[in-house]
Amino acid sequence: MKEKALTLGLCLVGVLAVAYGMIRQNHAAFIIGLLFVIAGYLRIRKKLKESLRDKV
Repeated sequence: MKEKALTLGLCLVGVLAVAYGMIRQNHAAFIIGLLFVIAGYLRIRKKLKESLRDKV
């Protein structure tokens, strides 16, 4: 459960930072938000690959 909360937190912070960067024209916040979203995506992708490997 802790792992899911961390992934959700990464994605949520990333989306909020991207939105803030777009609204306020803050390029640094936008880039940092993209990095958080990418990190969350990679965690989700890793978990999906593991679950598929276990099924086969």
